[in-house]
Amino acid sequence: MLTNPYTDNKIHYLVDLEVALKNSEYVFGFINISHIPYSKLDELFRDQVNHERFLFDDSMSYFIEETLYNKHKEFFDKEIPFTFDFNLFEYSVSLSSVKKDKKYYHEDLPPLFDK
Repeated sequence: MLTNPYTDNKIHYLVDLEVALKNSEYVFGFINISHIPYSKLDELFRDQVNHERFLFDDSMSYFIEETLYNKHKEFFDKEIPFTFDFNLFEYSVSLSSVKKDKKYYHEDLPPLFDK
């Protein structure tokens, strides 16, 4: 686990699902989906990976579009406590660091991709 060199606080990583109103600059809300393992996120978003060395490299976000949702509908419905509505919202998934030590935070960055 990494530690902030300036504060000695442990650094944890939060994976957020951002829910934004379609065609708007306003964010409706965030859902913590850090309980989903990096390996599953890798599987879900592998087609969106371009030049990243690992998931979320360079502050990248990944998008849950209707085709991706339908392909993994059973998983999304089971793991994310939200009713997806692609007519109203757009969905993106991103990584941020946090200093809180709570359940459902990753302690490590995602692993490097296999080439």
